[in-house]
Amino acid sequence: MNDIILNIVDLNKSFPLHSGISDLIRFKKSKKIKVIDNISFKISRGEILVLAGESGSGKTTIAKLIMRSINPDSGSIFFDNIDITKLKGKDLLKTRSKIQIIFQDPYSSLDPRMKIFDIVKEPLDVHKKGLKKIDIKEYVFSALKKVNLNPDDIISKFPHMLSGGQRQRVSFARALVLKPRLIIADEPVSMLDVSIRGQILELMKKLKQEENISFLYITHDLATSQYVGDNIIILYKGQIIEQGNIKQVLYKPLHPYTRALIAAIPKFTKDQAHHEIKIKNDPESISNQVGCKFINKCLYSTEKCKNSEPLLTIDEEEETHIPSSSSSSSSPSSTPHEPHNSHFIRCFNYESIS
Repeated sequence: MNDIILNIVDLNKSFPLHSGISDLIRFKKSKKIKVIDNISFKISRGEILVLAGESGSGKTTIAKLIMRSINPDSGSIFFDNIDITKLKGKDLLKTRSKIQIIFQDPYSSLDPRMKIFDIVKEPLDVHKKGLKKIDIKEYVFSALKKVNLNPDDIISKFPHMLSGGQRQRVSFARALVLKPRLIIADEPVSMLDVSIRGQILELMKKLKQEENISFLYITHDLATSQYVGDNIIILYKGQIIEQGNIKQVLYKPLHPYTRALIAAIPKFTKDQAHHEIKIKNDPESISNQVGCKFINKCLYSTEKCKNSEPLLTIDEEEETHIPSSSSSSSSPSSTPHEPHNSHFIRCFNYESIS
């Protein structure tokens, strides 16, 4: 049995860069900015993979590509060994029922005109037409119970009558009603009170353990990622710059950018203090630059960094075993990405950084 539920291979995406509205009116050919740059990674069944990085790093664009709300320029997205970038019509609709998304804002992601029962039921109207009313009720009630909401108390209410935490649980129930295999959670706790965040993260862990659901957890908050994640990818300007087991990456970060992100986490005691890794404040270019994308922020850059782009390689000191990846015509892999066993880093000088 193949334990890989999602396999992304050499994914690329660019968006047009317009200098003004006059370019649109004149149909002037615009420059393109690469927002996803040759991304490859895998998610196993029952795994929570964290995708972390600052705003604008490409996290949500990757989510949209997986959901097929936008199409990639090149590359493949294998879901259950099927390249979904080639699917259309009913085949694509069928696949979408197995991949669901939780949005960041529980206030705007729920229709304020609909009752909770109708909100949770809506995916069934799209993907499971023809269900009897008693079966629909069973699906909805089961989904609400899985997220620790009492159906009898909540189904007749409107979203404005619920707390932020309850609304986000309703979002989870709406995703669960179709019994998906993969859920993309795009910043699901960033707009919630601190006291509620732990409950939502605990819910994700519960669904992983009891339902064997895989999660792509998108966040900029490394503190919450440590609590919920199995493996982590650090994204910068559309590139994977560090990847591996979450404890391995967060407790022994190798890339200067990852170190800076961890240094930015608030510390409350002297025992928790970490050595601060400073970065330069030089202005960044939005063009498709040559060399390392982090060069304008890096204190350790050299001439080699300006002229050559570092590849994503394995840290040999931490590497103990690289499993042989079995290749097949239906699901190729261009790189041996096995974050469960390997620590990957995109940097020429990481070994010299103390």
